[in-house]
Amino acid sequence: MRFLTNDTNDKHLDNLLSHLDHSTEAYIAIAFLKESGLNELIHSLTNFVEAGKKIDIITGQNFGLTEPKALYTLRNLFEENKSGQIYLANANKHTPIFHPKLYLFKNGSRCHVIAGSANVTGGGLLNNDECSILIDCEVSSTLWLDAKAYFDKLTSPDNAEKGTLVVIKQYETFYEQQRQHNKKAQPVPLRNKSQQDFNYGNLRTHFSKFDNKKRNETFKNKMYDYEEAKKVLDNIADHQRLTQKAFEPMLDSLVSSKGTYGWWHSGSLFRLRRDVYPYYKEFQELVRYIRLNKSANSSIVYKGARDKVDQIYGASVNYITEIMMTYNPEAFANLNKNPITVLRKEGGLNIKSSSESFTAKDYEEYCEIVKEISDQLGLRNMLEADSFFNTIYWKLDKKSTKNQKHDI
Repeated sequence: MRFLTNDTNDKHLDNLLSHLDHSTEAYIAIAFLKESGLNELIHSLTNFVEAGKKIDIITGQNFGLTEPKALYTLRNLFEENKSGQIYLANANKHTPIFHPKLYLFKNGSRCHVIAGSANVTGGGLLNNDECSILIDCEVSSTLWLDAKAYFDKLTSPDNAEKGTLVVIKQYETFYEQQRQHNKKAQPVPLRNKSQQDFNYGNLRTHFSKFDNKKRNETFKNKMYDYEEAKKVLDNIADHQRLTQKAFEPMLDSLVSSKGTYGWWHSGSLFRLRRDVYPYYKEFQELVRYIRLNKSANSSIVYKGARDKVDQIYGASVNYITEIMMTYNPEAFANLNKNPITVLRKEGGLNIKSSSESFTAKDYEEYCEIVKEISDQLGLRNMLEADSFFNTIYWKLDKKSTKNQKHDI
């Protein structure tokens, strides 16, 4: 047994690095996780997981002191190395506060428990007045069994959420709010209902109200519409002597024309279609580019398509993602006001409010978010997710309009 402080050369950081280097399993529960502390450990953590060693880390959300950037770093590391998992402790009420500082290491039959006051922050590992007890024990000892059972309880589904992109994005919204309150050393009011327990609560409620027969019929119809849209796009891409006269009816068939529905059913694209007509050659190049790269990473396709759509007056991100989703509805999500509004209002996610401001990285994360939600709810692809978000959006819009009339 040893008593650890940061007052000597044998700091908390030195002990954690040593145990990471000589252990095969690690379990860490800390109240606060910051880049300043993670940066000190990241090299050893990377070596640890790349060697296939198991590590679980759970951190708290209270007071918004855990930094989203640190969560993203761990998530990305563990996405590439599946032996690691990051968790966020549930924080749907102020009490009890998630406040442990527990580090468990195992190597064969030997175990080590460090328990005390040090979080994974620069101060906690190096500079603050922190103290902990380090105890060596056997894997069969009561101490180890009790400590491991406590850790398993903290990371159980009732007490924690896996650090998926959706969960981290949702926490990031709370973090930005709390940061302003922290300047006054006051806790932010209770997180709103959508933030308290994402658990797809609001979205799942909407989903549970779906008529499955109608849902299947809608999905079948939308799949048909987008198969037809793909034929039109192929005709545009493959046309050897495309002219504006030939292009106009093809574009109308996608975005609709007066008195008819288009395969995409997009009001915003319909309104600006005449501005796009003269740029038929540039549009053809856009379609060819997306079709050629339909299996590439979403950020790469999006970035290249943004460069091309900037040359088409009247066209924007809406065109890009409609074409991308048409060619690969398994990987590419439609991006416009409707799903963005739903994810921000009903999911509490910290994503940009305007599709035009999305960078290639933003769009890649957005596709991951929609995919995570689709997997959780059983949506079959991005086309069905788009229909789902549209249904919720129009309900929200109808409710908002009704409330405005009532206020008048």
